[in-house]
Amino acid sequence: QCQQIHLCPLHSPTPTHQHQIMPTSNSIAIIGGGITGATAAQTLSKYDNLTIHVFDQGRRGVGGRTSSRSAATGDGDGDSKNATMRWDHGCQFFRADTPQFQEIVKEWMTKEFVKEWNGNFISSATLSSDREFFGMPSTPPFFVGVDGMQSIAQNILDDANKSLLESSSTTKSSLQVFTGTRVAQLERDSQRWKIHGTSGTAAFHDTSEKIVQKNNGTQLLGEESGYDAIILTDVSSSFGKWHRASAGVPEQFASQVRGRVGARVPLFAAMIAFDRESKIPFDAASFDDPTVWFAAKSNSKPGMEDGPIECWTIVSTPEYAMSKIEETPMQDPKTGDFIPQSPDYLTSVPGPDLCNAFKSLVCQKNGVLVENALDTLPNVIHMDAQRWGSAMPCHRHLKNDSPTQKVISGVPYDSGRFPLAPTKEERLDGKSFLVDDNLMLFQAGDMMSTYTPGLEGAALSGSDAAEYLHSKFHTS
Repeated sequence: QCQQIHLCPLHSPTPTHQHQIMPTSNSIAIIGGGITGATAAQTLSKYDNLTIHVFDQGRRGVGGRTSSRSAATGDGDGDSKNATMRWDHGCQFFRADTPQFQEIVKEWMTKEFVKEWNGNFISSATLSSDREFFGMPSTPPFFVGVDGMQSIAQNILDDANKSLLESSSTTKSSLQVFTGTRVAQLERDSQRWKIHGTSGTAAFHDTSEKIVQKNNGTQLLGEESGYDAIILTDVSSSFGKWHRASAGVPEQFASQVRGRVGARVPLFAAMIAFDRESKIPFDAASFDDPTVWFAAKSNSKPGMEDGPIECWTIVSTPEYAMSKIEETPMQDPKTGDFIPQSPDYLTSVPGPDLCNAFKSLVCQKNGVLVENALDTLPNVIHMDAQRWGSAMPCHRHLKNDSPTQKVISGVPYDSGRFPLAPTKEERLDGKSFLVDDNLMLFQAGDMMSTYTPGLEGAALSGSDAAEYLHSKFHTS
């Protein structure tokens, strides 16, 4: 059985980026291709003599919680026939408040990875600024990917690979990105890590458990000889075996991850499209509502303006998401199996709930537009939804006795809302990532970060973890 990725493309994941050079002295596996994984990979790629492999299980490529989605109308008249509809259905925008990240964002803007998002942003009159969605609208500026939020991670990795390809150094590092690949088990062999997993349909988070179980098990991924270090970026990697994102992390490390995360905040996002212009007089808004926290018009974002179809992403409140996860948990209470998000459920419960609540918020005089409320909204021609069970960490100061915390299927969640802007260092008790120096095992991301929850903290965590890892190689 052929198990080495780059030698057996028919039976193993195919890298979407590839540059190989031998020899290299240290190899790193980064599990997760979101912002944390992308910034970690880019940081490491600047150093010599490293083999860097990024594994991502996303159905639509890298991006993680900065995912974007598109669909075609399929019918309609004129320009709307077979038109493309687009949404950012995870992270809606990001902030750049710390000096370190501001320098990173300046580089991204120079390379046209991101742009500042300017628009007509509002909030409910009864919503205090400390409860706004990441400071929208009271604490600008706000930034987005130039071609959807998912393009940020993709562009970071493309740029890192391009720099390596153009380098004439004989000791330059190599970078490969493997998409549609799920890491299911970590195995420590002497001083190196071997990783096992699967690819294709069985790797995706929303594939039914029946199909996954029919898969022929796992296979060796990546370097046949193993890796010197592993950077995990999805906190769900440390869930038990029942969870689809579990990476079989050793319990001694997984328990530290869970302890540092504490509780997490779940959210749902609905993606809708109207059959004509809605006349909604704002581009994005934060709401004082039990169901809807935020909504944004895709067409108002730089790089997403084209297209005749008006598209909106509607983000739930944590309170609403917790209530729905409790009603329809992610784990079967009888069998213990993982329950993936079902399209039927998403389009029959959270999707309509968010859509109807949004309609009320813009069409009723007690809503966000008050006396300027609209009479009605156009027909919805497309609806989809997404469950984000670990959308972000709860605030660092919320303890286990928090009155807004609830344990569901053994996972602590917390709907407590505190200021998400500006981004600042909220705890000074350690690094912005978790590391076991003996195992050379890292957990990075906003769940581990010492900063305010959000993309900024995730990016800084990935970069800091990569710098620390390189220093360990350099001094060992």
